[in-house]
Amino acid sequence: MSVISVKNLIYGYSKGTPFEKGALKGVSVDFRQGEIVALIGHTGSGKSTLLQHLNGLLKPDSGDVLFEGKSIYESKKSLRDCRFNVGLCFQYPEQQLFESTVYKDIAFGPTNMKLSDDEIKKRVYDSIKYVGLSADYLEKSPFDLSGGEKRRVAIAGVIAMEPKVLILDEPTAGLDPLGKNNLLKLIKDYNEKTGNTVIFVSHNMDDVAAVAHRVIVLSDGELALQGTVDEVYSQGEKLAGLGLDVPEITSVFIELKKAGFDLGDTEYTINGAKEAIIASLMKGGAV
Repeated sequence: MSVISVKNLIYGYSKGTPFEKGALKGVSVDFRQGEIVALIGHTGSGKSTLLQHLNGLLKPDSGDVLFEGKSIYESKKSLRDCRFNVGLCFQYPEQQLFESTVYKDIAFGPTNMKLSDDEIKKRVYDSIKYVGLSADYLEKSPFDLSGGEKRRVAIAGVIAMEPKVLILDEPTAGLDPLGKNNLLKLIKDYNEKTGNTVIFVSHNMDDVAAVAHRVIVLSDGELALQGTVDEVYSQGEKLAGLGLDVPEITSVFIELKKAGFDLGDTEYTINGAKEAIIASLMKGGAV
C-alpha cells in the first residue's frame, strides 16, 4: 500500500526571470508502507526539491501529493496532519539545534503537537533510545556533543513526533566511517522496529546498497530509473551516463572478472562480496 503518492509533479525555481529552472518535470512515484527508499541522482537532479514536496514545504506548480490517498493540499488540516506524519530531516540537521538541553530540543516537535507533558516525556525517552543514545544525554547541551551525536539528537527530534514516514536528506554527509555506519544501522533498526517508511537521499552508492529496499534515480528533474538495488545497480552503463557510479565493491568484482576470477553475480556490499568469495573457495575456485 502506498503511504505517499506523487502525481505528475511539476515545479520550477525563479519563475518569470532569466534564471528560471524546471526542478521537477512531471514526476510520478509511489512510496510504500514499511520500505526503505533511497533517492539518488547527480547534483541538481531534483532530489531535495522532491523531498520538500512530500510534507508540503513546497507546493507544486501543478500535480499533487497524496498522503494515505488524500491530497495534502486539500485543506489546512490535511497539510498540518501531513507535516506531523511525514518528518523531514534536512542535510546537516544538527545545524538546526537551538535549545539549551537535548531534552528540550527533542521535545520541541511533540510540544507543538500540543501533547500532554507525560506523553512528551515518553516520546523524548523513546526517541533518544531509538537513536542509540542514553538518557544521560538529555540534560546536556546539544552544542557540547560530537557531530555524530548532534545528528542523532536532531533525528530523535523528528522521530519523537512518531511520523509514519521519516525523510533524511544526506544523513551520512560529513560523518566519519564509524558515525556513518552507526547512522545506517539506525535507519535499518528504526525501519524494522516501527515498520515505518524511511526515505533518504544519498550520493554514496555503497550506503544505498547497504540499507535500501528500493532505489529511485532522478535526472534533470525527471524519473530516470527505479527498482530494487539489484535492478538499478545492474544497469551500470546507464548509471554512468547519469553521472553515477556503482559501488566500489562492484567495480572490484568487475575487474576480477576481467582478470579471469569470476565470482558470480555482481555484489554491492562488503558482506555480499565476502559470501561470494567464501562460496568460490568452498567450490575450490581460484581467488
